[in-house]
Amino acid sequence: MGRKHFRAFAWGVLGYSLCVILWGYFLRISESGDGCGTDWPLCSGEVVPAGGGFPTWVEFTHRASSGIALVLVVVLAVLAFRRFGRGHPVRLAALASVLFTVTESLFGAVLVVFGWVAEDVSTGRVLIRPFHVTNTFLLMGALGLTAWWTSRGVARITWPGNPQSRRFLAAAAGLLALAATGSWTGLAGTAFPAASIAAGLAQYLDPGHLLIYLRMAHPVVAVLALVLLVRATGMPTGLGAEGVRRPLTRLVWVLGAAQPAVGTLTVLLLHPTGLRLLHLALADFLWLATLFLWSTHLEGGAEEPERETAALGRASRTE
Repeated sequence: MGRKHFRAFAWGVLGYSLCVILWGYFLRISESGDGCGTDWPLCSGEVVPAGGGFPTWVEFTHRASSGIALVLVVVLAVLAFRRFGRGHPVRLAALASVLFTVTESLFGAVLVVFGWVAEDVSTGRVLIRPFHVTNTFLLMGALGLTAWWTSRGVARITWPGNPQSRRFLAAAAGLLALAATGSWTGLAGTAFPAASIAAGLAQYLDPGHLLIYLRMAHPVVAVLALVLLVRATGMPTGLGAEGVRRPLTRLVWVLGAAQPAVGTLTVLLLHPTGLRLLHLALADFLWLATLFLWSTHLEGGAEEPERETAALGRASRTE
């Protein structure tokens, strides 16, 4: 497979995986996680459910699409190992994609087997949710960098060794913390819906569950994450950058500004499903855009497409 086709395949796998992830968000928001009971990987004891209602088919389609995603990611990794030489960053990113896809499936299995789905707000679910969401973001990052480094023709990367790249490392950590705390906020919004803003505020006066307090961490972490993003991108230098950094910096700024606006609107409108999905989708895109921008500060070397193709072809034949 040539570089052009591998690049298209890598972006295709990323796009498909994002759709699977968004469907997983909908599964949680619609409280359909128990649609197949506590069976895994079967659905209520069947490979394909013969009946069942809306939750069953939401859960089943998520499992089926996740299985296809696993196959696609494994194929992507095999092709990356065949096409790129030992130690190449695309190889490493593709291998990480397989690892995080497997752990993502294991997280899903644990949630189902232990019944930590739908309306459950047990301690186990509260504790595992941040790790599950963090794994999802790491999976997106690995798939995104596989496609990005292929498109950029990156030959090697240098891990944080300058102040700018270290600032991006802090910003990435802030976004992961934001995603982790957001998992509590989303779970609390689903498990303890409020009929009005006043009713929602009253929950803090007489909390019925620890989640009511835990969701307060999300807006605090959001402010911290945005500060770290501003520090990493830097409006004067970032928007004055040349090449791909300029549009990426603008994209990060637009997505970073949209997130708190959409989040606030979601709360004011009492958590409608469409806005919740939009908020989560924007978080995914902000994460990927930040990683891509950070990557431009880590690129230790790049080759011209024609030279890279020939060199990598020779490396593949010698391995």
